[in-house]
Amino acid sequence: MLNLAFFWHMHQPYYRDPATEEYTLPWVRLHAVKGYYDMISILADYPAIEQNFNLVPSLLLQLREYEGGRVKDVFFAHSRKNAEDLSLDEKKFLLANFFMGNWETMVKPYPGYFALLAKRGYKVPEYRWDDILGYFTAQDYRDLQVWFNLTWCGHRAREKKAVVRELLQKGRMFSEEDKNALLDAHLEIIREVIPLYRERSRKGQIELTASPFYHPILPLLINSEHARRAMPNVSLPPAFSHPEDAAVQIRRAVRFFEETFGGKPSGMWPSEGSVSPELIPLVRKAGIAWMASDEGVLFRSLSGGFGRRNLYQPYRVSFQEAEVSMLFRDHNLSDLVGFTYAKNPAAAAAGDLLAHLENIRKSLPDDDRHIVLIALDGENPWEAYPDGGKEFLSRLYERLSLHPSLRTVRVAEFLNRFPPRDILTHLHTGSWIDQNFHIWIGSPEENHAWGCLGRTRDFLEKAVAENPALPPEMTEAAWEEIYAAEGSDWFWWFGDDFTSDNDEEFDRLFRSHLSQVHRLLGAPVPEYLARPIALPHEVKPAIEPIGLIEPTLDGRVTHFYEWREAGYFAAMPARGSMHQDESFLQGLYYGFNLENLYFRIDPILRNRNHLDNLQFVVHLLAPAEFQIRFPVHPPEGETGVFYLSRVGSSSPPKVFFSIGQEAIIELAVPFREISCRPKERLDFILRVQKGEIEIERYPRNGYLSLSVPDRDYEQAVWQV
Repeated sequence: MLNLAFFWHMHQPYYRDPATEEYTLPWVRLHAVKGYYDMISILADYPAIEQNFNLVPSLLLQLREYEGGRVKDVFFAHSRKNAEDLSLDEKKFLLANFFMGNWETMVKPYPGYFALLAKRGYKVPEYRWDDILGYFTAQDYRDLQVWFNLTWCGHRAREKKAVVRELLQKGRMFSEEDKNALLDAHLEIIREVIPLYRERSRKGQIELTASPFYHPILPLLINSEHARRAMPNVSLPPAFSHPEDAAVQIRRAVRFFEETFGGKPSGMWPSEGSVSPELIPLVRKAGIAWMASDEGVLFRSLSGGFGRRNLYQPYRVSFQEAEVSMLFRDHNLSDLVGFTYAKNPAAAAAGDLLAHLENIRKSLPDDDRHIVLIALDGENPWEAYPDGGKEFLSRLYERLSLHPSLRTVRVAEFLNRFPPRDILTHLHTGSWIDQNFHIWIGSPEENHAWGCLGRTRDFLEKAVAENPALPPEMTEAAWEEIYAAEGSDWFWWFGDDFTSDNDEEFDRLFRSHLSQVHRLLGAPVPEYLARPIALPHEVKPAIEPIGLIEPTLDGRVTHFYEWREAGYFAAMPARGSMHQDESFLQGLYYGFNLENLYFRIDPILRNRNHLDNLQFVVHLLAPAEFQIRFPVHPPEGETGVFYLSRVGSSSPPKVFFSIGQEAIIELAVPFREISCRPKERLDFILRVQKGEIEIERYPRNGYLSLSVPDRDYEQAVWQV
């Protein structure tokens, strides 16, 4: 018998703006009526299935505030407002924000909703908003208010709430009564979420665990210099070393969890699977008996010969006489559920996962001591599943309920039956992503954010020391803002690794938490917190152009030297709120001679569906704005061409044949065609698009830049 532990991690950062007390982003509410409600309520249909849920206290706190009616949700308020009474700014807010979601699964399948998106446009330049507002009637705005909140309702809400089913059937021409009934259903579902988790826990079907309160990267709180253990050459900000904060985040998480569920958690998912030896005593002191991380952390912790069979067992890990048990997730199986299976038929996906598990079982000794941990985000994946994951989870749970050699388990119960036999004498310092911390520290933006956090914390510590008469409630509130700003999510969106529709708001909220520390103490907000951290900036490539080039545009690496003196940008995989190890682009070369600008794109085409519908778009930002478009994968037998158009011009695109597309893509565009003069800076980005929908962007944030050469260029470079 092989034991299988599903470990669903549910979390959100703290979205309440301390200056206005408003929730400025809707993700707690929207994920509550989808993932949080779906994942727990479906278990009532499968009593034989045991599960593990990791609930981050900053999420639970917000759910409890919604329960108590203490939330000013900006998106909810815009949804409630009568469509006839909307101001111009409120209409713009709806059109800009009420299409947030996976368009393929949450907009396009609904004709009424998709028609509103088509009417608005897939990408709206800032100068067009005033014109677009007038295209929409009050009924259009009301329908948009309903559709945004309706398609976020998950499959269990559609089964359990009559109003959701009725409005999906109605499809358009919604009334104010329809809308308010739907929003009331949102609040009703939220009030059910925590009690459902509590009920399933008491019945013994699930185990509930916690993360540190505001989801910080604990090893970096303990000592940010420890990032060098996995990234020895990383550029770091001034050292941030506050193990006392890490202890507070853990201790308060345990206390809040106990208040919410009536018992302490025995297990913990350290935020982003981030661990270090110094974390073990802090966790053990708080009463946590076991932790989990990623297989990459395990493999970097093991010494000597080992294989994948070493993954499927628990370990004892100790440091300074403190000891915890640890399990490590199967990275591949977790990613299959999180990313791959959404694109496949549910029955085939469930069968594929079971086949993987059967193969693992057959590779192991025939006893009951082995366990496979599948740990992943419990909320975000379901947006990509056409039905929110209903059929996949149903088929999977049905087959697992009856499976003769696979058994789902709660981790703590499994560890009680089969305590770990093997000891890890060394625990690697790292996270589940690349077994280091490059997502949260090391880039200029991330380091600047750490600097802002450190300076504000130092200010608070000094103010408290110098003013012992400060009211305790004031200092407690100020420390709360520091802890909220230590959350990992703010740093996730800084730097060039990930981007979202809400980057600016994440930046502003982070600084707002820190600014509130100064306001609470009656001090002016310093200038370093008034300016955005994330600004459009030039992204330095791995290699700068160093000479003139003359490549052969045949779509092949003709010889070693043809791109040797070009610039090179190494593409980073992943985009959005979840990390995945796949991308469209391996790298981008760019260079020039005196007449032409050259690009070479090294694509990653494996495992890609519907390539015929995708385009590469080179967007020249300055000195003049142009777009160069061509298919990622041209139709077989067609001659390669690209189209050049000036942004904002009504002239038809020009067609150029100076492109080769085979294993790589090579193209040339004359400088005279893009209004570039010698010595001007030329800024550009590369996008992958499906129609007008942007799929990926390189760089993720910012742009690449080069200097247009003049006739003295080679002499100047040679002298340098």
